[in-house]
Amino acid sequence: MTEESPVNMNIVETTKTRVKNCIFCNVIAANDPNIILEPRSDQFVIIKDIKPVATHHFLVLSDKHIKSSKSLQPNEQDCNLLKSMVAAAKQILLNNGCDLNDMRMGFHWPPFYSIGHMHLHAISPASSMSAFNRFVAFNPSFSYVFVDVNYVLKRIGCKDENETESPSSVNKQ
Repeated sequence: MTEESPVNMNIVETTKTRVKNCIFCNVIAANDPNIILEPRSDQFVIIKDIKPVATHHFLVLSDKHIKSSKSLQPNEQDCNLLKSMVAAAKQILLNNGCDLNDMRMGFHWPPFYSIGHMHLHAISPASSMSAFNRFVAFNPSFSYVFVDVNYVLKRIGCKDENETESPSSVNKQ
């Protein structure tokens, strides 16, 4: 038996975890450079949202088919995945000249999501969003619809001292 490099093992592992009828799994498998943006890794890809709610609206898709951020477990692997996705989301916003003080970043929380493949929304400027999107659909203060990244980090036990908790994003079990 030959020994595979860690990169090849990750590719094999993620291929086995893709779902044929999942639109995001299909986007990832197609690997179209006109759709998939930089930065990217073997853990995630970034695309533009096809229905943007602000000037810049990106989705960071987990390469592995994970149903939702609620499915993440309190382990090092899921913590590292989430932190990598957050860092990439911030980087693509910065690469596009966005102000990180005027952004929203988070996940729609089950059952309030339309695609069952974990994806992180990175939106800027948040101040330009419609009232409905700003106060309901993409508002971590509106419980049970959209949760911020810090809530998910804390939920799976990987919150560090540099992250701040949104007081409105608790008790969404």
